[in-house]
This record gives sequence, structure tokens and C-alpha cells, in this order.
Amino acid sequence: MPALWLVASLAVWVACSHEVIPITKVPPLAVPAATTIPLTVAVGEGSFERSRLNGEGVVQLFAEELRESGIFEGVMYPVPPGASPRWEIELLAADSGIEPDSNFWKSAVASGLPPFAFFIWLQNDYTLELEALLLDRRELVRSYRGRASIRHRYQQYANRAEVEAEGVELLVRSATRLILDALARDLPGLEQLNR
Repeated sequence: MPALWLVASLAVWVACSHEVIPITKVPPLAVPAATTIPLTVAVGEGSFERSRLNGEGVVQLFAEELRESGIFEGVMYPVPPGASPRWEIELLAADSGIEPDSNFWKSAVASGLPPFAFFIWLQNDYTLELEALLLDRRELVRSYRGRASIRHRYQQYANRAEVEAEGVELLVRSATRLILDALARDLPGLEQLNR
């Protein structure tokens, strides 16, 4: 019985070995249904050269959030081969990360003295900037930016892939929400463009 308790305690401890803290405050999106723009917009990947993220995954999350927002009557993603939509949104991305020098020393102590690994927290900050280019017949008519930052706090034995995946999803959704907020505020201008 004590062995079972020990295994359960370790499982809980490992599950709590990381956290993702949003640094950017994102307001809730409020788009009245009556202001939906009666057009379909295609969503595609622009340049992800300044980003380590998978462009296809970011565009998919963006398209899902855009569809749920109700800003446009229709969202085309993925774009079928041969389709040539009038309205498009292309996403550009740039990201950066900062890891303090103290992580090196903390990691060295945690590796050299394993019992201390349970009490030492490492951290890094990560920022994503998304830009959504609104194109009308392949010509740029508007540009919207969303910049989001998070902080990873984790222990040396944390599952780094899980930590990073959780952080990236939060970043993409936060940056997308900021873009959608700017789009929602620009609805009168977008309606005029559609005339």
C-alpha cells in the first residue's frame, strides 16, 4: 500500500511539473451576430520564415477561431485546389524566445543533486507575432497584428514537448484573438470594402 501511495504521489508531482503563464492579457471577443460580413474569406499561409512554428498548424487554429468568431459569413480552409477566392487572409509569423542564464546553473544543480530537482524551477519567455494580411483579388487592403507572450515555468524532469505544445497553442490562440478583436473593431470599414 505505501508503494501505491508513493507512485500516486510521484504521478501528481510530475503532472504539476510545469505551467504556462500568459503574459499578454487578451480581452474576450464580442462580435454581434448582426454585424457578420456577408462574404467568404479564404485563409492561407504566408511567410513563416521568421518562425519555428509549423505554419499549417497555426493557420488551422487561426481558421477555426475565425470561423467561430462569426465575423465573416464563410471561412474557406483548406482552400480547394483550383479555387480563386476574391477575399483572402494570409498569415505571417515571427517568434522569439528568451531563456535566462540562471537556467544553466539551476539545471546543473538539478542534474548534480537529483533530490533538488523537485524544488528547482526553470523558466523561459516566448513571444509570437502574427500578422493577418487581408487581400482583395491578391491586393493588400488591410493588415492586422496580434502579439502575444507567455512564460514557461518547468522543472527539469517535465515533459518538454508537452510544455512547448501547450504554450504554442495558447500563444496562437491569444495572438489570433487580438487580430480578431481588431477585425471586429474594423467591421464598418470592411463592409465598405465589400461594396
